[in-house]
Amino acid sequence: MEQQVDDNTQVEHEDSIADAIAAVALVLIFVAACIFWISGQ
Repeated sequence: MEQQVDDNTQVEHEDSIADAIAAVALVLIFVAACIFWISGQ
């Protein structure tokens, strides 16, 4: 039972890392798009 709890915690930790990476990627894409759009004006 304790091992199962540890596995669940590990999965949640990996999910939070994936969410953080996805959030950073979206921000970088948004900033890059804004710079590209401004430079094209």
